[in-house]
Amino acid sequence: MKLTLLDSSCDNGPCPTVYSTDTGELVVQGFKVEDPEALATMGLPETETAVRIPIALLVRVARDHLS
Repeated sequence: MKLTLLDSSCDNGPCPTVYSTDTGELVVQGFKVEDPEALATMGLPETETAVRIPIALLVRVARDHLS
């Protein structure tokens, strides 16, 4: 899978980031959700995880890359 950087919430270091793929999907890098209550509410299967990213990052990606 080839990733293309769309936008990030900071200029350097690891931080929430959104990538597009050559398969027509988005990949999101963010802060791992570790709150047991939140994870229980989501009911994630073993093959998935949840991450937190700023809303402003998604707004920029939608505005600049998905319209």
